[in-house]
Amino acid sequence: MADVDRTGGEDPQDPQEPQDPARVARLRLAVYVEALRARMPEAQFDLLWQAVTLWVEAGGGKVRLRMDPEDRELFTAEVQRELLTLIGLIGALEPGHEDRADHVVADLGDGTHAKGAMSLVPPSVAADPERLRAMRDRLDASEELSRSDAAELEGIARASGMMPGEED
Repeated sequence: MADVDRTGGEDPQDPQEPQDPARVARLRLAVYVEALRARMPEAQFDLLWQAVTLWVEAGGGKVRLRMDPEDRELFTAEVQRELLTLIGLIGALEPGHEDRADHVVADLGDGTHAKGAMSLVPPSVAADPERLRAMRDRLDASEELSRSDAAELEGIARASGMMPGEED
């Protein structure tokens, strides 16, 4: 009598058996999260998980994290790297995008305005200093524009007496 797989899936020990890419992506994410939970201090893991949850609930893309000084201290470069890695692993759950799990966190370096920039990129991009420099330059230009816009909005608010806490 042949052995029957009662899990409803393929035999993970059989290298000849094709793997379901979605299942592999889910398992990879689950194992990674549990490894992070085991090795990170609880407060850092909790902060990381809050950031991941916020990103997922926002539907991905850009989110702004508001942190008190204690959280800022916990949100180290390592935690930021892990956030980007988790974003890649979550992105790999989307059918047809399983390759995102293989993306790596690349340090983009410091620009004039953007400091300590990192990005999740395919390995081929991470190995290309020119592409990384171009990414940093675009990010730096975007940061400069954001700061300029914020300063202009603050000036408008001041001129119209709309700045909170200011009294004439």
